[in-house]
Amino acid sequence: MIKINAIKIEVNTNSGLYGAEYEFTKGFNIIRGDNTSGKSSLFQSILYCLGFEELIGGKNEKTMQSVLKDIVEYPKGTIHRVLQSFILLEFENKQEEIVTVRRSVISSSRAPQLVDVYKGALLTGQNKSLISQPMFIHDKGGASDDIYGFHLFLEKFLGWDLPYVFNKAGERRKIYIQQVAPSFIIEQKSGWSDFFATMPFYGLTNKEARVIEFLLNLDVYENLQIRQNLNTSKRILDDKWDRLHRQLFRLAEKGGGKLVNLEQKPTILNKTNPISILLSQDNQNYSIPDFIELQNERLVELETRIIPKVSERIEQNEAKIDSITDSINAVTLNYELLSEEVGFDKDKLKRYEAQLESLKEDLRKNKGAQKVKKLGAELDSKMANDLCPTCEQPIKDSLLPSDIEQNPMLIEDNIVFIEAQIKMIKVYIEGLEFSISEKDERINRIRMNLSNKRQSLRELKRELIADDRLPSELEIEKKLNIKKRIEFYTKYLEDFNELLDEAKQLSREHEQLLKDQENLPKDFLSLDDRKKLDYLSIQFKRLLSDFDYKSKSNDFITISTDNYLPLAQKGGDANLSYDLKFDSSASDFIRCIWAYTCSLYLTSNKFNTNHPNLLMFDEPKQQDISLSHFRSFLTELSSYEGAQILLFASFENSDESYQNATKDLEFNLVFIDKKLIKPIGNDSLAS
Repeated sequence: MIKINAIKIEVNTNSGLYGAEYEFTKGFNIIRGDNTSGKSSLFQSILYCLGFEELIGGKNEKTMQSVLKDIVEYPKGTIHRVLQSFILLEFENKQEEIVTVRRSVISSSRAPQLVDVYKGALLTGQNKSLISQPMFIHDKGGASDDIYGFHLFLEKFLGWDLPYVFNKAGERRKIYIQQVAPSFIIEQKSGWSDFFATMPFYGLTNKEARVIEFLLNLDVYENLQIRQNLNTSKRILDDKWDRLHRQLFRLAEKGGGKLVNLEQKPTILNKTNPISILLSQDNQNYSIPDFIELQNERLVELETRIIPKVSERIEQNEAKIDSITDSINAVTLNYELLSEEVGFDKDKLKRYEAQLESLKEDLRKNKGAQKVKKLGAELDSKMANDLCPTCEQPIKDSLLPSDIEQNPMLIEDNIVFIEAQIKMIKVYIEGLEFSISEKDERINRIRMNLSNKRQSLRELKRELIADDRLPSELEIEKKLNIKKRIEFYTKYLEDFNELLDEAKQLSREHEQLLKDQENLPKDFLSLDDRKKLDYLSIQFKRLLSDFDYKSKSNDFITISTDNYLPLAQKGGDANLSYDLKFDSSASDFIRCIWAYTCSLYLTSNKFNTNHPNLLMFDEPKQQDISLSHFRSFLTELSSYEGAQILLFASFENSDESYQNATKDLEFNLVFIDKKLIKPIGNDSLAS
């Protein structure tokens, strides 16, 4: 809850001190003044001290009237230059804690973002020497700094805990207090053009719904938060899985193996198709443990053999050289052929991708033509009518002889045909990309195989020219290489198992996310939510009738369950609904805003939710609404004993209109006599 107690405006000019000071009561306050008397300046000054001037259309001093920052004209025709100006606003919360805020409009020593906060009643109290706490506004931290952030202070002062939601960029952001303000404050210039017309955007998706969910404390918000948290967790999991997939793929390449049974997207892992890296030797594939076991067996075999002398292996080595040479030639040929295939495939992929882009452009043009055709456009073009623009002879979009009858496709048929081609090309591209990936893996394995064979060939040739009395160096190196291989792949297995454990953990998290998503209610609205929205709808329709809304029958008006704004149903069909604004006359839509703003307060008051119990209206009598209907609105407001209403109105600059509209109503009158800003002495000016 917030209750405005008093406001004071101080304007120092080159001719002395000017300003104004007013007090407000709980309940219904009417601030009356003729046009150009300064009502809007007073209204805007309240918003300015609360840091809500974005509802006027900007930030800081540029939103304020010239009388507070440029010139004061008093009396008429006499100009006084503004040197400095401040606004002080005193308000209290539900616990009757009172604070006074002071903010400069124009000052040579203070920026307008600076706000002084006094703990106490500086305007209505006796103690005029309260200590202030400097805070800031409209800058980074203004809604989050727990010492100097004014809007965070105001949020806590009101007893609010504004929720976190996701913006359009998918970032988790807090609802700003300025976004809640248009639900209870309506300014004159833009506020009457639509529901929440002055609500700042801040990149928030479906911002009206998020604000109403907070204002009415709907349970749907918690369910949305759960869904948003799940979506965030899913994005984080996707990133972790993608990183893990790349790590395992690089590990497989490092060991010359092939990664199998790991999807690129998170999946539930099971024992049927376990993730593994296959290592190839002698045209056989082995898992890492089996490959290590194979190397151990070969090492044992070598260690039990007597190392032969070089002379004993000459014939055997020569035969091996011939065999390896033949193998290298065959593998090299296979490598070259496969590389050439990949080159052809990549060229073909580029052509398909270019063809896909061309088809997409054709589809875009055809859909554009279809759209303008449906809207009733006729293309005034000779080419469009199959005529040459120069000689006006018939032309045919075909290579067939002219005597053969042709029936060109309609735009609709052409779109279907192009879409089918696009689908087909996408299938080709997907198949080619998979084929290229598979062939690239085979090329890498062949390249490693060639490297190993060439190394073996070099070692055999070196042994042929060695001293034939010495032990075979090749046999010794073979044992050393196998030992190194065992060491490498033992560490390799440890690295793989570590990544495999991470994959299993991510798989369990993915499975839990799927379960949590499945357990989410299909309809997020709880029973309490439906009671609140039903009550909102009942009050809204009641007030429409009280305010004499005529554009649409109440039977065809409903409250949206998507953004909770009023909708008009087409022919009573709930599935065919649209914004009530489009089916209301200008004056009737003003009645809609009256009714909806009041209904939000009534619903929050009924269910004891988050409405601040403050309503502010600047010139609500818009679009020549009749005085009798305006009186109905004032009568409704006067019944809200638990709220504070500040209504700024000129009453057509007529005492008679004022008397007729307010007769027998209970309210506090704040009257602006001729001009808001007047000369003042050392004593404050009260009214």
